This record gives sequence, C-alpha cells and structure tokens, in this order.
Amino acid sequence: MEVRVATSFGFCKGVRQAFALAERSFELGGPVYFLGELVHNHDAMETFRARGARIVENPEEIPSGVVVVTRSHGIPKDVREGLLKKNATIVDTTCPKVKRVQVLARRLEEEGYHLVVFGKASHPEVQALLSVLKKQAQVVAAPEEWQKVFAVDHQGPFAVLAQTTFPSVLLRQFENWVREQGLLGVRIVHTLCDETEKRQRELEQNLEQNPGDVVIVVGGKHSANTRSLFVLAERRGVPVFWVENAAELRLLSLPKRVSFFVTSGTSTPDWVVQEVVAYLQSL
Repeated sequence: MEVRVATSFGFCKGVRQAFALAERSFELGGPVYFLGELVHNHDAMETFRARGARIVENPEEIPSGVVVVTRSHGIPKDVREGLLKKNATIVDTTCPKVKRVQVLARRLEEEGYHLVVFGKASHPEVQALLSVLKKQAQVVAAPEEWQKVFAVDHQGPFAVLAQTTFPSVLLRQFENWVREQGLLGVRIVHTLCDETEKRQRELEQNLEQNPGDVVIVVGGKHSANTRSLFVLAERRGVPVFWVENAAELRLLSLPKRVSFFVTSGTSTPDWVVQEVVAYLQSL
C-alpha cells in the first residue's frame, strides 16, 4: 500500500493569518465571541471553544462591549455597523483575497457592469460581497442557472466573478459554454483563490499520473473549497472519501490493497491531515 500526500495541505496562508489574529483576540480583555465559524472546520474551532470563546451565528446574540472575531470569509456591511453600535472590539480576520474581490466588484459596478457571482448564495463570503454592492447581483452555481441568466435578454455588459473557493472545473465549463454560444459583452474576471486552484490542479495531475488511487479529501463538511476537491474527484469517477478527521475515517470500510492520495481543504489543520495519513499508513 502507498499513501501519497498533496504537496499543499493543511492551513493556507490566509487561514494561518486569521488564526493568528483570533488567538491574539484573547489578549484584548473581556469575553471573546466568534461571529460564526472562523473557518469551516470543527476540529479547528474546538481549539477556541476550549479557551472559553462563544461561537454564535446571530449578531443579536452578541452583547455590548465584547471582543468579536469575524469570519475569514468576510462580514456583511450592516452586521459590522451593528457591532460598532454595540461598542464591540472587532477583530477582522477577512482573507486579503476575499477583500480583493469586494474591491474589484465595487469597481466593476461603478464602471457600469451588471454583476453575476458564481458561488453559493448562502455562503458567508458571497453574503459579505453582496452587501458592499449598490445594485443586486445575480448568484449562480450550476449550468442550468447560468444558462437561464444569460438566455434572458438583460441589459449588459456583464462582469462575472466567482466566490474564491468556487470549483474551477465548473468555471471552465462556463467559459467553454460562453465561447460555444458566441456571447458578447461577458467579461469573466479571475477571482478564484490561487491556493485552492493549486490544490485542485495537483489533485487532477495526480489522478492523471496515478488513475488507480483512492482519494481521501480531508476537511469540514461545510467548507466550500473542500467540497470543490471532492466534486473534482467525483466527476473524474474515481473512488473518493470525504472525512473531517481520522476518527471519521476509521469508521469507513476502505478498499484493500490500494494506493491512496490525501488532500485537504485550506481550512483543515495540519495536524488533522497528519493523523489521517498516519492511520492510512498503519493499515
């Protein structure tokens, strides 16, 4: 049995930065509240719960005068304003790449483009992005959705952006569709996170070189970039298992006498991936 591990695994640079800021929030004095999960990973968030942090989804549950750590996915404009009225000390851990998309979207809107966002409408990153726009943008995720949007005779021009963790394979599918349809007035702006793209490319390259590998994707079940890795392997038709940690992996009936390729989402702690690898090597 052979266990191959992706070159890039564990926390990405943005998540490491967010964790460092979150850890320093405990030095500011007073109770620490997390407005939603800093990242979509249960094991990672448990480290903060163990230190007494409260994690809430509703801003109204946050009392006045406390320390509030925001998501690395961004924070909606109205939520920020509400926290400031409560005299909260805001620790903004928004990933710089997510902030870049917000700035870019506002600029494109000012230039007269109608915005179409590829992503999940309920995802915190998309909600934060929509909150900084003056006009309503359309959010799409699947072929039937974008075909419906661009089949209607809306007034253009259009600018297409994507949630930073959106599956690159779907965005490439959309680009091919635009070319096939001969659509004009559609500007596709590259906003995918290069780190998530790098992990997706490495997974694709491994499957080309080692088509018999069983893929193990490690990451939170609510993590969009982890889901992108799973979707990529699933679309290639290879055996793929998505687990949050080694404990979950031990409950599965894994194939015998096979080789494994282990990859992870950018919000998965390094130690969680290492425990998964150690378990596979012990089989």
